[in-house]
Amino acid sequence: MNRLGLILEGGGMRGVYTAGVLDCMADYKLWTDGIIGVSAGATHGCNFRSRQRGRNYRIDVEHSQNPKFMGVRSLLTTGDYFGADFCYRYLPDELDPFDYKTFQRAPSEFYAVCTDLETGSAVYEQIEDLKDKMDYLRASASMPLFSKIVEVDGKKLMDGGIADSIPVRKFTEMGYAKNIVILTQPADYRKKKNKLIPLLKLVYRRYPLFLKALEMRHEVYNDSLDLVSEKEKSGELFVFRPEEIDISRVERNPEKLKAVYHAAYRQAESRLRSLKEFMELGY
Repeated sequence: MNRLGLILEGGGMRGVYTAGVLDCMADYKLWTDGIIGVSAGATHGCNFRSRQRGRNYRIDVEHSQNPKFMGVRSLLTTGDYFGADFCYRYLPDELDPFDYKTFQRAPSEFYAVCTDLETGSAVYEQIEDLKDKMDYLRASASMPLFSKIVEVDGKKLMDGGIADSIPVRKFTEMGYAKNIVILTQPADYRKKKNKLIPLLKLVYRRYPLFLKALEMRHEVYNDSLDLVSEKEKSGELFVFRPEEIDISRVERNPEKLKAVYHAAYRQAESRLRSLKEFMELGY
């Protein structure tokens, strides 16, 4: 029996598109056997596994203008544009409690993708107890220049999107032959070489393999997009993409975020029949 996977791309606040699709899937109880998330894809995917429909929306929209959640002030005072203490302690433990027990009991596997600074390679960390492995979730979403390096289990980690933004190959190797993929860029998007490479070389000069991954990221990403298109045509993937998305990785306008969320939900709902057919094939 083929296992059905869910692959979630990152993209910072563009993840509000992912939130809309996931809430639609949750409303119709369309669950998967496994979830792998990269950066914002990981932070959104954990709420899908914990069955907390609407929590991603609340975090993305209601806290978008909270300086403790994200902003230049947080970057200058803490070293993290997205406030680590607020996002990964106060928010899940007190302000909008995360359901750790449901997450832990869920039958689906959950993986967060990080990039190892020493090797430049992707780390695919399986998470069963999120409270115990919260630092992996934080590392997965720690953008270069905008975040501090996260040290966990003897590794120095950052944004998983540097090494593997859309881990289709990896999840297929892990036994997920059929996958739903949620991207956060339109179909015509192609990544260009990072213009900040000179600055990145200065900041991360002690990590040459990480710098190599940063320099090659656009090539690896575009190759992944080609693979997604190929497997979508062959029927191995069911892909959600925004038709258009007029928000940035650090968008703070709640009205724009709401518009993207609702557009994503409507799009997912309009494709429910074909999605259900895809999910039922092979089961």
